[in-house]
Amino acid sequence: MRLPPEAARAVRFLIPDTVPLSLLGMIGPTALDWLFLPGAEVWVTDMVREEATRDPEPDRDQRIRHRADIRAWLARNEHRIRTQPTTEGEKYRNAMALWERAGRPSDLKPAWHDRGERSVLEVLDAAGRAVEDGEAVIVITDDGDARAALKARKDLDIDLMGTESFIDLVADEHGVVEAATAWQAIAMAANGKVPVTDEDDPVYVRRGP
Repeated sequence: MRLPPEAARAVRFLIPDTVPLSLLGMIGPTALDWLFLPGAEVWVTDMVREEATRDPEPDRDQRIRHRADIRAWLARNEHRIRTQPTTEGEKYRNAMALWERAGRPSDLKPAWHDRGERSVLEVLDAAGRAVEDGEAVIVITDDGDARAALKARKDLDIDLMGTESFIDLVADEHGVVEAATAWQAIAMAANGKVPVTDEDDPVYVRRGP
């Protein structure tokens, strides 16, 4: 797989949900560092950072050590990862603060559902400004709703790919030997519960005339 000619420009990877970080994190911090290989600046929304660093719900997959590795990677690369603030993220933090003050009642804990998707839609405007400045924006996401929303934004000039396609890119474009078998290793670590790559991936969403 090759990047499109447009990506010879300065590249920014936008990570709109935690799935790509979680999948890469399954094979260790080195795989997360692949995001920096093209000399790219990595963007995450504040909601992605919140989700990556918060304690999981009691009924969710704990993977404490795995989550700790991602938190450590985010902290270690603070200078290379730009956290994009969103109003959705601010609302969530305010709601959590009020919940904490109320004594953390289980029935009033702020809902998480759909907040991440709404936050990334806000960041698309910043992505559009980066494109206008001559940079290439590549969004890495496996979330079906987020992909549909991104494809619908014909006012943006962006590239869109899933995590498996990104790993293929690392193997083909940068010759990282470990990347050639990385997806199989991730599938084994996840007991086969990995996203199915879209047949049209990667997607090049181009601004209309």
